[in-house]
Amino acid sequence: MNHIDPVVSPKWLLARMYEPDLVIVDCRFALGSPEEGKHSYLASHIPGAVFLDVEQDLSAPVGPHGGRHPLPDPQELAARLGRTGIGHDTRVVAYDDQGGLYAARLWWMLRWLGHDQAYVMDGGFAAWQAGGFPVTDAQRTLVPAAFVPNVRSGMLADVNEVRRTLGDPGVLLVDSRDASRYAGEQEPIDAKAGHIPGAVNRFWKGVLDDQGAWLAEPALRERLAPVIRALDDGREAIVYCGSGVSACPNVLALHRLGYPQAKLYAGSWSDWISYSENPIATGEE
Repeated sequence: MNHIDPVVSPKWLLARMYEPDLVIVDCRFALGSPEEGKHSYLASHIPGAVFLDVEQDLSAPVGPHGGRHPLPDPQELAARLGRTGIGHDTRVVAYDDQGGLYAARLWWMLRWLGHDQAYVMDGGFAAWQAGGFPVTDAQRTLVPAAFVPNVRSGMLADVNEVRRTLGDPGVLLVDSRDASRYAGEQEPIDAKAGHIPGAVNRFWKGVLDDQGAWLAEPALRERLAPVIRALDDGREAIVYCGSGVSACPNVLALHRLGYPQAKLYAGSWSDWISYSENPIATGEE
């Protein structure tokens, strides 16, 4: 991975954690237990880290459409990030305790707003603790910064664009949920089971090894081979999941491999099924 790798090691962060242009963001979150991430942060976190909640800070309120974690208004998101000390020249390192699931969402959102100096810490808080690195319960004093968004609309796909891709051989849809949800065998969260017709399945956890660390490049290429082939052939790739969060590790993995053009369908499955006319597929493709 010869370009700047957006995934950094705990040791990399340890060496830079007190540099003034760095903001560390704790993104811990537990689906179904919305207070747990904040409680974990208040109990113990990387020194200097600020906390951003996936639902309260990094999503808009849920409406009839837009999915379970709708993207916030770019200006509102930029203002919120600015209040936590993230400005144009800030390097941001995000971590969580879910293999980078929520940290990758923040990485994607920063890039969507035009901010490239965004990173995800490999292995999350568990790897930091396993390294014997310092933790604290002290709160960082927030010094607001100016963050003016420069939105990259091309990173995003909406429901209309996804509808237009159905049956289009020039576009590959990538479903990032686990195989049983993709196949429609079970659906523990959303109102309808199945997947968007034509999508291939690449469960997001496949970009990690058994210890929860990011795969090295050869294994990552093998894991995402169908998507890479499509992109190498000049096709588009649109990645989705349940609510636009767990698709982000797949988007990040493709970015690491030199394919930053993969788009995120931010509303994802929970948005797709909010339109009764949208078709649903089950089983394997």
